[in-house]
Order: sequence, then C-alpha cells, then structure tokens
Amino acid sequence: MNINITSAKSYFNEMIDEVVKGNEYFILQQGKPIAQIIPVREDTLSRAEIVERLFSYQTLK
Repeated sequence: MNINITSAKSYFNEMIDEVVKGNEYFILQQGKPIAQIIPVREDTLSRAEIVERLFSYQTLK
C-alpha cells in the first residue's frame, strides 16, 4: 500500500498493526517512494549466523 509521509506520521500505529498482519507500505514524498515498511521475516538469519554457517561447510580438496 502507498501512503504519503504526512499520513504515515499520523497513522503510524495503525500501519504497524497492518505490517504485523503481513501488509507492506511504501512511504511517498511528493509522489515518489522514499521508504518501505515490511514485516520481518522469521527465517531471516543474522550476519553472525550466516558467517557461522559458511564456515561450517567443509571444502572439497
């Protein structure tokens, strides 16, 4: 969903409730997208977890 920056400021709490439900928002300024609010994916790995997994793989000789 697109929303202008002024409305986003006014309806931030409601937007967060919708994002929790899986919806996404593009914040517009003068009709151009400047930011995106999206739900955090549960399966997203931290950088440390990614590095740990990469180093856990054995190299072939």
